[in-house]
Amino acid sequence: MAKNRKFVFWQNMVSVHQSCFLHCLSMREDVEVVLVAVVAIEEKRRRMGWTLPDMGRVKLIISPEQAVINDIVKSSDEHTYHIFSGFDSEPLFRNAFAYLTAHRHHLGIMAEPYSWLGVKGQLRYLRSIYHRLRYGNLFDFILAIGSKGMEVYSKAGYKKDKLFEWGYFVEPAPPAGTAADGPFRVMYAGGLVPNKGVHTLIRAWSNVRGSNTELNIIGDGPEAPMLKSLAGELGLQNVYFSGFQDNETVTKLMGQHDLLVLPSILKEGWGAVINEALQQGTPVICTDHCGASVLLGDHNFSTVIRAGDISRLSDEMNKRIRAGKVPAGAREKIRSWSECLSGAHAADYFLDIMNCVYEEGAAPLAPWRKGKRRETLVDG
Repeated sequence: MAKNRKFVFWQNMVSVHQSCFLHCLSMREDVEVVLVAVVAIEEKRRRMGWTLPDMGRVKLIISPEQAVINDIVKSSDEHTYHIFSGFDSEPLFRNAFAYLTAHRHHLGIMAEPYSWLGVKGQLRYLRSIYHRLRYGNLFDFILAIGSKGMEVYSKAGYKKDKLFEWGYFVEPAPPAGTAADGPFRVMYAGGLVPNKGVHTLIRAWSNVRGSNTELNIIGDGPEAPMLKSLAGELGLQNVYFSGFQDNETVTKLMGQHDLLVLPSILKEGWGAVINEALQQGTPVICTDHCGASVLLGDHNFSTVIRAGDISRLSDEMNKRIRAGKVPAGAREKIRSWSECLSGAHAADYFLDIMNCVYEEGAAPLAPWRKGKRRETLVDG
């Protein structure tokens, strides 16, 4: 690819789940990165403890006036590449998207899958086909986030050579130690909202066998009273609710638990707590509705189950409790594998995608696919 490349990302906010990727990309030689965001951090994210991350050499433009947007667009040349989060869905950026597509600039989309469930899911599928018919020939690639990303956009008719697996990336924190002797500790971290399916985790926990266990639910939300009531109705004495904690505290707690469970029953675009747990060497159980389920398997001692399958979740937790606490060697193996989820690997992968799209290079493997393949070769 040509030198002195400029990548402009258009997003609704500065996401801590993309910031380490953008930071690492901005540090590459002859690369300029611009992030245009509607807001720095959404208020609900601030209440969850999110703060503005270190963005390296990324040029941040927050809540720009239309004149600033026009300058960014009209100064674009053949070495400028624009990546929008979604299909003309952000009103502030709509004119920029229209201009860039009309004038055939280098342009791509970074997007989670739409929610594919139920009647509304069928309507969203039709809308996705409409987007493909209207815009499909006007942009060059889709960075499809999560386990369902490639599937839903393929189903909408996008050609395979336009689709690339993508994810969320979290820079690893230093290992926070290991789960000490004592109870087998299981944790959930996130919002207490309907799509997370925390009630299925509590019901599954009521079938767990073993007195020396505890389930820690870290987070808050509208379902908190119902979930606490449910735990009481089921007579569960070893379920503890902690409310929201800051990111540093949650990361430390992950390293002190034996298992993370993300039991989402509706669409979960990714689920970055899965990255964070693996980076602490903690195994994960999640459902097939979690985008980050693509990361899991025997190579990191983790399991994907069908969404809403309470019986299977109970069985899986019981199996792990019977096996005992996670050995130090297994934790180290998980941490070592999860290095493929770093911002640096994401930046390499992104540049390989750009080379594939614009220079007819080979189609690259996502970092987690490379990680799985390397693990297979080592084990074999």
